[in-house]
Amino acid sequence: MKVLKTWSLVFAVAILGALVLTLWWWLRSNMNRADVAIQEHAAAPGVEKRVVSRFESPSQEVALDLVKHALLIRESGKVAEFFHPGSASSEAVVDILRDMEAVDGVLTGCDWRGSMDANGLLLDGVTVNTKAGDKPRNRLALLTPDATGRWKIDFDAFARTVKPAWDELMSQDTGQGLVRVMVAKDNYFNGPFRDETRWSCYGMASPDLAVVLLGYCRQGSPQAAAMERIVANGNLRSGDPGLNRVTLEIRRTAGAESRQFEITRVWAEDWVLSATPFDEKFN
Repeated sequence: MKVLKTWSLVFAVAILGALVLTLWWWLRSNMNRADVAIQEHAAAPGVEKRVVSRFESPSQEVALDLVKHALLIRESGKVAEFFHPGSASSEAVVDILRDMEAVDGVLTGCDWRGSMDANGLLLDGVTVNTKAGDKPRNRLALLTPDATGRWKIDFDAFARTVKPAWDELMSQDTGQGLVRVMVAKDNYFNGPFRDETRWSCYGMASPDLAVVLLGYCRQGSPQAAAMERIVANGNLRSGDPGLNRVTLEIRRTAGAESRQFEITRVWAEDWVLSATPFDEKFN
């Protein structure tokens, strides 16, 4: 009996020792990985910093109140008070706001996201959450100040404006368009984009489109450098190699699949356009 107890004690000590050793190796490997990640982030070229401005960002309460009031606008004369209309007329803004419930579902709430600076612009974000049936949806209200410091919603970003409309763009065999999409690195090389030594590939998705598109940049081009910067900056901000919002000019290429496009301009990091195209800084 004593022998049995002794061997049981020996096995227990051995198991405990193995667990301690395993835990030690796990902690060491994770600390090493963290050190490597910190070094890589510090060494990453051209990481965008917080945009400096004389205009203070709105507080959480002010930002949420602004967005909630903006969503209730039904008179064109009030649009300029809450929105940067961009390419839309005041009447078009009102029409889209009026139709939001039919398109996106009922409003379920708004979430403050704070500073989301990108593209050399001061941006603050509020997520507008809706629900159509049992399907949750959302839109992003990106706020940016005007010349006087009044913060307003960028309407084209909120509406995810695409020119021409997705249906028209997807039905064309030739031509080009300006799109607001979310992108991530991809590796599908086929047709005129089969040579992966010449092209960089990105998946392009939109909540307004049922399929995932593929965009290709010529390696060594300003567009390829701009896309690499956007993905690197997005990963550093979120700590996750996920989707990054971007505004692109894309065009059809002869012989390509229906969802393949060449990326010919990178207009903006995120969905708000600035006075200077984002890819110009890489010329």
